[in-house]
Amino acid sequence: MQWISKLFRKKHVKPIKSFSSHDRVLFFQELGELLQSGYSLAQSLDILASAHLKWQDRLNQIIDDLNHGIKLHIALEPHANHQIILQIKLADQHGNLSQTLVAIGQSLAKLQQQENKVAQVMRYPLILLGILGLMLVGLKYFLFPILNQWQNETTTVDALNHTYAYLFIGTVVLLLFGVCMIWRSHTPRQRLILLVHIPIIGKIVETITTYQVAQQLAISLASGVTVPEILDDISHSHKKDMAVALVKHARQSLEKGETIEAYVLKQPYLNRSLAGYFARGHEPRVLADYLAYYAKTQFQLLMQQTDRLIGTLQPLFFGIIGLAIVGLYMSMLLPMYQSIGGLYQ
Repeated sequence: MQWISKLFRKKHVKPIKSFSSHDRVLFFQELGELLQSGYSLAQSLDILASAHLKWQDRLNQIIDDLNHGIKLHIALEPHANHQIILQIKLADQHGNLSQTLVAIGQSLAKLQQQENKVAQVMRYPLILLGILGLMLVGLKYFLFPILNQWQNETTTVDALNHTYAYLFIGTVVLLLFGVCMIWRSHTPRQRLILLVHIPIIGKIVETITTYQVAQQLAISLASGVTVPEILDDISHSHKKDMAVALVKHARQSLEKGETIEAYVLKQPYLNRSLAGYFARGHEPRVLADYLAYYAKTQFQLLMQQTDRLIGTLQPLFFGIIGLAIVGLYMSMLLPMYQSIGGLYQ
């Protein structure tokens, strides 16, 4: 009868804006803590609606869905990705909902911290490139016209400079177009393998993937299900994101008789140390505890790698910008010297 609930939801539910990243973290953490404190699901949602006025429309919609017989994981579909929805579904079926919701909130908080680190890495080059672009615009539209008034014969030089600039820009555009075409021709898993083999960022990509795999498995295994069952549930998704692609590839390998530890050792985007946890034959809940601790160590490693990357990129980009500034000054001063020299001839 679950399809009837979904049909009712599609026909009678007004679209509600999803939670922001920050609000999503708070929602799952606080909902799990309220459930752990002994409140029912309806009471917990009502308390959250009273405590967070800006969430009232979303929470009232979730409460209305539950009142019409819709399962919690379906009611939360607009507010979470497929992996989180699956974790909530398994936890609800095996009676581990409150602990799973708290773990999801903590995992989302770490992912948000990870995204902030990546944004911090990208912020410096973007700001510096923006400054360089402003300098180029200023030279082109303010300084060079003044210099052209001093020197009549600069027209040919300017035309030549413009030709070189257009050739450079055209080459960059063609290279970017070629990279985009190659990127789109690959599957999500092949793209991940390409990223892993890129110098400097490859190790960070490997750590991110290992952390997310360990964390997601830890949350799901805490419900008592096995790894093959988790892979089977996720692989039925029709979404074409990275996680589903990796799960489908892993499921195909396991169906051919390959062990989990052997599969992990073969994947270039997973840390080889992860395989050891599957070779010991632990029960799902025990394995979940080990993987949760391992995920914490991987997250700490990720923060260290990101800090080192930031420390490397900062002087590198400052050096590039410094050379660009010197080149701009040369392009500015040389015509001035030529003009001044022409006045004395």
